[in-house]
Amino acid sequence: MTTKDVLIAEEGNNFVESGGGDIATFDKNAEVVKFELEPKPIGLTKEQLEKYRNDPFWKPVRTVLFVLFWFAWALMFAGAIAIVVLSPKCAEKQKPDWWQTKVSYQLLTATFYDSDGDGIGDFAGISQKIDFLRKIGVTTVYPTPVIKIQKDEYFNEYDVVDHVSIDDRFGTEEQFQELIDTVHNRGMFLVMDLPISTVDISHPWFEKREESKFIVARPSEPGFNKTNFYPFHGANNIKYLGYPTSQNPVLNWRDPDVKDTINRAFIKFLDMGVDGFHVDHISQLAVDNSGEPNHDNSVTMLKEITQSIQRHIDSKEELAQKKIVLFSTLKDVEDLHVKAVETGLLHYVIDNSFANLNEKKCEPSIAKCVHDALDQAYRRHEVAKYTPHWQFSNSEVSRLASRFPSSVAHLLSFLQLTLPGAISIYYGQEYGLKDAVNKNGDFKQMGVMQWYQTGTDHHGFSTNDIFFPESDDKLEMDNYNSQFDISDSPLKIYRKLAKLRQRDEALIVGETVRDELINDDVILFSRYVQASNNTATGSVFVVALNFGEIERTVDFSIPQISKLIPPNKDISKAEVSVATANVTAYQARQHYNFAESPMVLPPKQAVLLKL
Repeated sequence: MTTKDVLIAEEGNNFVESGGGDIATFDKNAEVVKFELEPKPIGLTKEQLEKYRNDPFWKPVRTVLFVLFWFAWALMFAGAIAIVVLSPKCAEKQKPDWWQTKVSYQLLTATFYDSDGDGIGDFAGISQKIDFLRKIGVTTVYPTPVIKIQKDEYFNEYDVVDHVSIDDRFGTEEQFQELIDTVHNRGMFLVMDLPISTVDISHPWFEKREESKFIVARPSEPGFNKTNFYPFHGANNIKYLGYPTSQNPVLNWRDPDVKDTINRAFIKFLDMGVDGFHVDHISQLAVDNSGEPNHDNSVTMLKEITQSIQRHIDSKEELAQKKIVLFSTLKDVEDLHVKAVETGLLHYVIDNSFANLNEKKCEPSIAKCVHDALDQAYRRHEVAKYTPHWQFSNSEVSRLASRFPSSVAHLLSFLQLTLPGAISIYYGQEYGLKDAVNKNGDFKQMGVMQWYQTGTDHHGFSTNDIFFPESDDKLEMDNYNSQFDISDSPLKIYRKLAKLRQRDEALIVGETVRDELINDDVILFSRYVQASNNTATGSVFVVALNFGEIERTVDFSIPQISKLIPPNKDISKAEVSVATANVTAYQARQHYNFAESPMVLPPKQAVLLKL
């Protein structure tokens, strides 16, 4: 026996040596060696097994048990299949439509990027800059205007002269098609303005005033002095309805030629691949001879439009799986929009109530002003039961960073990006672009997009003389490129929030626990998907914004604030997701125990927590 084959173990005074199947034990006290040549067998021996194998009693027992085993197995297998097939399916979690959670980016085609050096932005320019928008989390491109409009100095999308043609100042129809394809190739969407209730006075329909069939018009009778009716030039015996100004005659939607032309426009752009349309001033689809809107008839007209669009979608195999959206804006008639949404004729209504706020209107407390505006909006959305679509700035009002100080405008953009529903950003808002310098002060919110700091190329917009104004060259950070290179710039904060709201379900479809106003300076609210007993499924986000001039603390132990946190989440394990530039006490992706000590917010700063 070699050393390799021998195992020696010591247990007290005994020694055990084993090799192969032999075991030898030595008792030191008794001085006796005991040999066991083979270990004792466990169970039945070979001879005993052989005896029972042929036993006449056990043979049928074994057979019966064998059959019963496989029969039971077959029954269990069949039962499992039956349970899977017959059990009620789990309710699928309803996914929001593509437009309900997206970041829409409204831009003016004429002022976004000039690709050919003629001083006016174009479709090719937007195509060249799509990746810049995609980098910062934009998912829906909303260029306006697109169709042929009056060639004046304002590029007003309501000054329509042809609903079916592309405006050649922005490029060819092929270039617009290329823009649509470029957007879709990046998994993005494109929507457009399509004015359906008014035209410009240079429209051919207006020139045929002697027929008075295309335009809402009436004889100029003595005593009729409605201020929104205007006399035709050279035909004072007839007056036409203009909305919102005398430049925009209201279309007569009872005329079949009007309906047919605008339906052809919808169909043309649907076939080109447009994903949705903004239709405004829907109250003007049905007006009487005195100019008063008839809301019920307006809804009827809108229904005809949606049915026509749906018939075309159903007739095209390539459009069958596509969700086309129609949307309007709250600036027209609120109760009409509510009715249109309730009946499914409009998919959403842009809430532009924040676009009407400014620093003066919000005195003495911006936070309280914002809190009240949010409260009114929440109530409006709850009553109307439609998904909110937030717009804080647009082409008809002064820019957000000019209506408020830059720091407040940044906070408002932070707020907008964390609210429930969809959002619409006005180009340049992402980095705090201000109103342009304009010689007459009009349309200063329509200044050119500023891509770079300065130079002879008008901040990177065009290499030629430009038609539109631009902001002050001295503002080094008032452009896209400079801010993209700085990690905590307003643009980079915007980017983090825009991308985060595309990834986390709590920000995509989560409920909002109403905001709380603390010390007239701090706004707090939380977002999460609610389960039973107000618990949260998945992440919880807490938004804290200090609009005040001094540092404020947020104590999560007081009831007013603690109610924002669901019972199954712990504020002692809060992670900072995003913080504005001057929040130096907290770093992104770091955890903090706000149960032991309050959160400290510097003035004009914001923090987004994740639990």
